[in-house]
Amino acid sequence: MLYLDASALVKRYVAEEESDALIARMGAADGWAICRVGYVETARAVNLAAGKPAVRRFEADWPSFEIVEVDASLAEHAAELASTEELRSLDALHLAAALLIDTGELTVATWDGRLHRAAQNQDLEVFPAELS
Repeated sequence: MLYLDASALVKRYVAEEESDALIARMGAADGWAICRVGYVETARAVNLAAGKPAVRRFEADWPSFEIVEVDASLAEHAAELASTEELRSLDALHLAAALLIDTGELTVATWDGRLHRAAQNQDLEVFPAELS
């Protein structure tokens, strides 16, 4: 299972450095997961960078994702992670959501430095393995 935050998922719809690597990793994954807040983040970023046609491609893919909903438990865990891992709010929500995925083979795809480090601190596999 591949958990994606917006910094990763945008690369599927907007040509950026390492877009090809992300698309290949998504193709090799058994499934994709994201927190509900990722919809807003990704749609906004894709729209700003590539416009409505790219947003429509993202919206067409959305049903393919396992969605982790934001509830009280997730929000409370995210608040704790924001403090202990020094994360911004949405990154803490993504990390808390990834930690809820019940699979032995979860990889967190992110190009956000803080989230990348925090996921590693939580013993999660990350993609890419290292950020430049």
